[in-house]
Amino acid sequence: MSTSNPTPMVKQYRELKQQHPGTLLFFRLGDFYELFFDDAIIGARELQITLTARHKDSGDPIPMCGVPHHSAANYIAKLVRKGHRVAICEQTEDASKTKKLVRREVVRIVTPGTPIDPQLLEPRESAYLAAICASGDSAGLALLDISTGEFRATQASGQDAWIKIVADLESYAPRELLFPASLGPLVKNGFTSSPKTAPLPLTSVEGESNTDATTADPARGSGGGNEVVDGTTHTPLDDWLWQTDDCGALLLKQFGAQSLDGYELKGKAEAIRAAGAALRYAQETQRANAAHIADIVYFEPQDHLVLDKVTVRNLELTEALGAGGVARSLLDVIDETVTGMGARLLRSWLLRPSVRRGEVEARHAGVAELLSSQVKRDRLRTLLKEVADVERLAGRLNLGSATPRDLNALESSLDQVPPIRQTLAGAESSLLQVLAESADELEDVRALIATAIQDDPPPRLSDGGVIRAGYSAELDELRGISSNAKQTIAALEANERTRSGISTLRIRYNGVFGYFIEVSKANAIRVPAEYERRQTLANAERFTTPELKDWEVKVLGAEDRITKLEAELFANVSRQVGSETQRIQGTARAMASMDAIASLAETAARRRYVRPTMHDGDAIEIVQSRHPVIEVFNNEPFVPNNLYLNNSTDRLLIITGPNMGGKSTVLRQAAIICILAQMGSFVPAQQATLPLIDRVWTRVGASDDLARGRSTFMVEMVETAAILHGATARSLVLLDEIGRGTATFDGLSIAWAVAEYLHDSPEHCAKTLFATHYHELTELAERLAGAQNYQITATERDGEVVFLHRLERGRASKSYGIEVARLAGMPPPAVARARDVLQRLERYELDVFAEESDALAAAAIASQAGEDALEKAATRAGRRRAAAQGSLFDLANQRLLDELRAAEVDKLSPDEAKALLAELRKRIV
Repeated sequence: MSTSNPTPMVKQYRELKQQHPGTLLFFRLGDFYELFFDDAIIGARELQITLTARHKDSGDPIPMCGVPHHSAANYIAKLVRKGHRVAICEQTEDASKTKKLVRREVVRIVTPGTPIDPQLLEPRESAYLAAICASGDSAGLALLDISTGEFRATQASGQDAWIKIVADLESYAPRELLFPASLGPLVKNGFTSSPKTAPLPLTSVEGESNTDATTADPARGSGGGNEVVDGTTHTPLDDWLWQTDDCGALLLKQFGAQSLDGYELKGKAEAIRAAGAALRYAQETQRANAAHIADIVYFEPQDHLVLDKVTVRNLELTEALGAGGVARSLLDVIDETVTGMGARLLRSWLLRPSVRRGEVEARHAGVAELLSSQVKRDRLRTLLKEVADVERLAGRLNLGSATPRDLNALESSLDQVPPIRQTLAGAESSLLQVLAESADELEDVRALIATAIQDDPPPRLSDGGVIRAGYSAELDELRGISSNAKQTIAALEANERTRSGISTLRIRYNGVFGYFIEVSKANAIRVPAEYERRQTLANAERFTTPELKDWEVKVLGAEDRITKLEAELFANVSRQVGSETQRIQGTARAMASMDAIASLAETAARRRYVRPTMHDGDAIEIVQSRHPVIEVFNNEPFVPNNLYLNNSTDRLLIITGPNMGGKSTVLRQAAIICILAQMGSFVPAQQATLPLIDRVWTRVGASDDLARGRSTFMVEMVETAAILHGATARSLVLLDEIGRGTATFDGLSIAWAVAEYLHDSPEHCAKTLFATHYHELTELAERLAGAQNYQITATERDGEVVFLHRLERGRASKSYGIEVARLAGMPPPAVARARDVLQRLERYELDVFAEESDALAAAAIASQAGEDALEKAATRAGRRRAAAQGSLFDLANQRLLDELRAAEVDKLSPDEAKALLAELRKRIV
């Protein structure tokens, strides 16, 4: 068969496929979903199923593959996880009632950012759809979790607007990112530059919206392919879908409001555009109004402590680096939640800690109260264990995908609210009081579900037996007819025998005539007058009656009617329950917060955490601090340390010490304790007095970005540059081994300059922990008023290095790198040679950098006399550094050459000359 002359079915498929480009079309044929043409090739490859062909014996076969309808959800989930978008096409009319091609329509489009099926959702993680846009010097961002209805938006302005928005975007780790097609090059470039200052071409005529904006299908995208970057599917949408007026009107309609001012969106055009685009995309993909998206929260980029993806990775907040499947992240340690809702909220608190002291201390007070009462805490957690994911149940309910068991789970979850409120009655903390009051008992909703839905309903509505007996008289009658058909037949038959006096009368059934009364020829004259003849046989006559016909209609249509009536009744119950979505969501949020607070209290009890004292100053003082993850998973006892930082005398701590001594641990635990405190948690320490910080910056570890042509050192410099540009006096900066990825003196120079900049810059003088093996940097403590030297202590016993892991004031004298190499298994000859080379290098103390620093200091003084003097002094220093860029061995031997040149050979005796040569030879590296 040639596809140039397609069958009606193929033509139908092509029309639907044309309406939904960029998707894999799951085309319903009987009990299977089929994929054709290129979709089949992709589907067979991605799902690892057999690729076949339709009309394979023709000259133009059509590639095809398929999956069973009953197990399609798992296949769809697999495709979506790989970044594909799947359009689900169903038969929308009964095939038995038409002789033509069955009508089919796309009923839903499943995308990475719009998952509602359990197979696509992680119970303890949110699934965000993000939309980002920019115009002029403003940028907007919207974030929507369609599974729960959570909807947020923000906007930033100014030269750094794009940087702020991208930082917020990273903290949410969206599954799918929508953006105007004109921003495609910028997004593809990894947001490494800023958008053009000119506004995007969003209008077709000056002052007029594109006339197609209200009828467009954004689920089609811009016609371009989707790309998965760092786990996020990038989906460009045509620019005209981002019209401010159209997006604003869509939001107003969704919220049933007359103005967006009450949502803090007044004058926030970019936030409105992003939110409108995200909402439209969600509605079009789900083919539903998504009524559970009933509100939007506007937030400022500075409303929470900012943790970019680099910091989240370096601190191992949610995922351990190289853990090999073993749970070793901070979240694994502190997460004692018992509900999916609570787990997601706790995760969001960790990734976006609060910067509001009142909010932070309210959480601390709630944790303290539950920590002090184990009975109350255990009772609350026991009740919450019986609570299902109410947030997502409400989402499925409003998107038309809720099952009978979902309603049953909702009822049993809401049944826990009264005892939960009773448990928290008399709570002293204001937060627990508010949460208890916010948990609506929803008696009407619980009563409706209890009256209408069976206690243990089947998983699918089509299985029947969902509606409880007594809820619908018609349904009860139909069920009675269906289940008691034989008894009813027998009763009718007996009644007709008595009425007619024909003892041999029978009521029978066949597929042609249905139910009928059969009597013998001899008794035909005795049948009642109201009998209607249906058929004459050789030895019998067949009749019917109005009563039998009515009963036949009921019996034959009972099962079909039961199925349809149950669907109607279930849909009506779902609508009634769905009308109370906002009350349900409020209760769900309250229970999620209770779970998160109780989790933090449980963690504090198990891990011996203490309540931090928050203040409005700038000093960080932590007594006997511990790393929360290492102390749990390390077999050795953890050595606690004290730490003090402020913005004046102790703003730059230069930390030296041996490899494996624990410098990186000290850095990380300081940041983690600040983050834990601001998320509302108690902290692993004996005592902690902390300020509110606005951002944690980290530059630790080695990584590259080969996809963008960045070496390890380039990545290090990009991250360091971001810190120098973005840090503020309220920030905490962690720098670990800056400058180690390049030549020694280049790296040392960079490290020196970075430390000075963070100390001296009026705008960027952040509290900084600077771990380094460049012992030369300890001189900064003598030069800078706010710099202090600290060391991680170690000692040697019987030739073995012993790491003490203690942070003390002072500078380390050795790094013990060779000892670490020995412990790592380096061959003894190599270790011995390394020790020999080290001794020779240390003997000559090649302090070229000190000379350069003196030259630069002199240059700074000379600059008062003019720029020419500064330039000349800097040039001299540069020449000295350039000379030092050669081999360290050449530099060491240069001192020997100088001694040889200085020797007065004519005055040396032969023995003295021999002794000098022997000494110099012995010292050659």
